Amino acid sequence: RGGGNAVPMPLPPLPQGIHPSHPYAIQHAQARARADSYGSQHSGPRNNGPSPRGVYMGEEPFGSESDPFLQSTMGGKKGSRPKTHMRQNSVNLYMKPIKGERQPRSCKDVLYAILFVLQMAAVLVVGLKFGPEALVETEAELGPSEGMADDDVALESVIDGSVGAPQDAKVVLAYWNIMKMACTCGAFAMIISAMALAFMMAMSRRLVYVALVLSIGVSFAWGTIGIGISPNSFVPVSGIIALMLTVGYMFVVWDRIPFASANLTTALTGVRDNLGLVGVAFFFQFLALVASIYYSFTFVGLHDAMYNGHLMISDNMKVAVDVLLFVSYYWTYQVLRHIVMVTVAGTIGSWWFKQDSALNETFFRATVCNFGSICYGSLYVGVVQFLRQITEGMRPHHDESSLMCLYEFTLYFQERLVTIVDNLADSFTPWAFTYIGLYHYSLGDSGHKVNELFDRRGWSRIVTDDLIPSVLTMVSLVIGGLSGSFAVILQALDGQGLTSFGHPVATSFAIGFLVGIVLSTVLFSIIESSVQGVIVCFAGSPVEFQRNHPELSHEMRHAWKEVWPGSLDIGTPTIGVGVGVPMGM
Repeated sequence: RGGGNAVPMPLPPLPQGIHPSHPYAIQHAQARARADSYGSQHSGPRNNGPSPRGVYMGEEPFGSESDPFLQSTMGGKKGSRPKTHMRQNSVNLYMKPIKGERQPRSCKDVLYAILFVLQMAAVLVVGLKFGPEALVETEAELGPSEGMADDDVALESVIDGSVGAPQDAKVVLAYWNIMKMACTCGAFAMIISAMALAFMMAMSRRLVYVALVLSIGVSFAWGTIGIGISPNSFVPVSGIIALMLTVGYMFVVWDRIPFASANLTTALTGVRDNLGLVGVAFFFQFLALVASIYYSFTFVGLHDAMYNGHLMISDNMKVAVDVLLFVSYYWTYQVLRHIVMVTVAGTIGSWWFKQDSALNETFFRATVCNFGSICYGSLYVGVVQFLRQITEGMRPHHDESSLMCLYEFTLYFQERLVTIVDNLADSFTPWAFTYIGLYHYSLGDSGHKVNELFDRRGWSRIVTDDLIPSVLTMVSLVIGGLSGSFAVILQALDGQGLTSFGHPVATSFAIGFLVGIVLSTVLFSIIESSVQGVIVCFAGSPVEFQRNHPELSHEMRHAWKEVWPGSLDIGTPTIGVGVGVPMGM
């Protein structure tokens, strides 16, 4: 690389069987043309000026931001690995046509933002009108049913008919007691989930192993505490069920843990470098708690108005109203979660490329420009994913044999149904929120582009690995169980009534459990979204990852190759990217 004749790096020959229109063949031809042009321009010696660089397979011009990296790794020194970096650069070029591009500021999917605001306004009006009917200030106003201390005896008496059904179906809430119970359990759940998040950041490489073991231990404690407090209730039974499920799941996923741990380590490193994300999640935890309390009062008040004659509607309409109110709460909860997830994804993207933190910019876009897309996806993504899980087992198998006419008809019906759900899932995918945060597309474009990205890399099966979301769900369930048990302890110590329905143990446990689940899942959205952001960036920009975070890049590539052999190759038939030349990262 001193002065004198500069010899370009020789290009490997194009393997046989590659169609000229294949992306690798096009890149090879471009690199060959550049090599010929380079040789014609620098055929003589050069005694002054910087030494020319070798030819590499890339579309970026010399002097681009990749030059220092390529010069340091492809300079011909002993111990360098030019082939590895050429292959990584080839991956970048292969993915370049379908990688996302940052979109200018503009409001997208505005209709769904308007619908969301309107339904929130409707719930606010309904709650203010009917909610007070269900509230009493003191437990003395709850009625005789509140004093039932033994839930099981009371429930069995109703089932056996020894106690007649009440003539008045009205349910009232001691709102001050419930507010204290919900807020105390909310604070408890926030503290426990924050401690769990801090532990995850500190133990990211061993987190999945530790989380599974701790889930087993806490589930055991859950059941034990339940036996000690209320042995005849369902609290200890739920703890034992959680224990059995956790043990069984651990045996199923044990071999995939290194893959999940590498992704999680990279994701939590990015979160540690942007701790402002935790503050955003805490704020939305508080909003989720307020929304949950308000919806509970609204639901009970509206229920009383419908079933006690103040709101005269048919029985079918009563069911429809209950369903609509549930959908409204679900939509609100999902919007809060996905605002956090979109903010995290955009911030992880700026960390990946070592740019200034995009936290403020992404949060602004999530709450203003992309708010409509978040509302749109929050309403439909969960439903579409549920339908896809159901129809996954209905995919037709053409090698089956049966009564031919009936079989062909069933096969056609299955194909049409699966195709419809797959087309919906192309846009309504959870990964769309990652693309919204990274590039600010609309929901439909985000879903389509991220699926195209994974298809081109051959990762469509890999990204369905749900180990990390499942572990986070298990931890959330455990936190919910602990919060529910904490609520039962509070009720036992305080002895104050909560509702006219009676069954104080079941009521207090339900309040604590739901509060724990809602708040912990909002906070853990940080982890889920950061992992998704890392995988999307890893699919399209491995060179930048190697340049900016070499140790994490090496760890991820090693884990991926170990658990998913061939997943880092381009064009290998084993991972479903058509016919091409393997170019490993």
